[in-house]
Amino acid sequence: MPRSTAVVAALLLLACGARDHGADGTEGGTSSGGGSTGTTATAGDGSSSTQASSSSSGADESSTGEPIVPIDCTESCVDTRSDAGIMLCYSCRCKAAFDNWLPTRDEVQCSTATDIVTYHADVSGADTVLEPAADDATACTNPSLLTGSCRQGSKLGQLQHGDVMLRWICRDPYEDVDGTVIYEDMGLIGQNTRTGVACFWDDIDDVTHDDDMPPLDLMEASEAEREHFLEVFYFVDGSGTCRTCHDHDPFIFTPYLQSTQWISVAADKGPYSFARLDGNAMPTGNSHLVSREAAACTACHRIGSEGTCSSFAPNSLGLGKDATHEQSVHDAAMPGDPHWRLAYWMPGPGLAVPDFDAWQMLFGPARDHVLQCCAAPGVDAGGCLWEPVPAQR
Repeated sequence: MPRSTAVVAALLLLACGARDHGADGTEGGTSSGGGSTGTTATAGDGSSSTQASSSSSGADESSTGEPIVPIDCTESCVDTRSDAGIMLCYSCRCKAAFDNWLPTRDEVQCSTATDIVTYHADVSGADTVLEPAADDATACTNPSLLTGSCRQGSKLGQLQHGDVMLRWICRDPYEDVDGTVIYEDMGLIGQNTRTGVACFWDDIDDVTHDDDMPPLDLMEASEAEREHFLEVFYFVDGSGTCRTCHDHDPFIFTPYLQSTQWISVAADKGPYSFARLDGNAMPTGNSHLVSREAAACTACHRIGSEGTCSSFAPNSLGLGKDATHEQSVHDAAMPGDPHWRLAYWMPGPGLAVPDFDAWQMLFGPARDHVLQCCAAPGVDAGGCLWEPVPAQR
């Protein structure tokens, strides 16, 4: 590795350990290092999957050293054909994957989450001054890259329980017919950062208010709560479109979330897989960039071959701005603009870069390499090297 690349990588490793914000764009501290072993199994559809193994005593151990007695989901997974049966089974499998834990109903509500603030940039002076965008703004410095919205009032919740990180987002609120607040979209993602197994939940849209989210633990839920769950969530297991955007890590950070106290687990670059109804963990099927020319970026986080390549990486490197980005962001991508940070948001604030010339020296070669490789994601050519996203340690 060239000396300059090694120096940059060392600086980035220090920055990754010090910062809260990660590059992975829903998007405490770094996840614990204690790994769990696993055995490879073949899923019923022929795809490869990983099954978490237990110790000889029949229990696994969390990073805290507490023994974990596996949950028996046999009864909960008798019916995997109906929506009601699928959701009950998935709830059990996710609870087992999360070390026998799922949050209470009161812990996970839109009302318990933190406001997401979208900003307008005052660039009339030498320094960039961010101020909340108007409620009716159609362009801002940090629109949602999923919905393109600059609307105020969206929320992000974060809850950490041992090795498990859970995040939920409530997007684009408006007034319901009864005068209460309802959200156009709400979704949750959880991951056991020790084992890498993740679960996804997504609502049907336009059904979730501030305090009516059903419990995720359906084994402990009443019949009425289970029926309400069916009215709110449709079944997702990460095997469909979720892994397209969430390609190298389940949690995605973009400037849309910069007002929140984002807790990054990306720097650990641990395993990543999806819970399945059969109790196995399914690999993402995605690749991540491992060529040394990208080390200035990948020292902190992986670069995935799907949504990261098509959207997040270009956007973080000054490209891919659309009409929902206000003009100051487009101008900031131009050479010599003093407000360049509006367009180039990687690395995060943990690494102070004094000006764009310094950024170009540190990250310019990696930027060129990443953009070149993302033009043919997953293809080993032209010095680009890719490996499967690891499903286990």
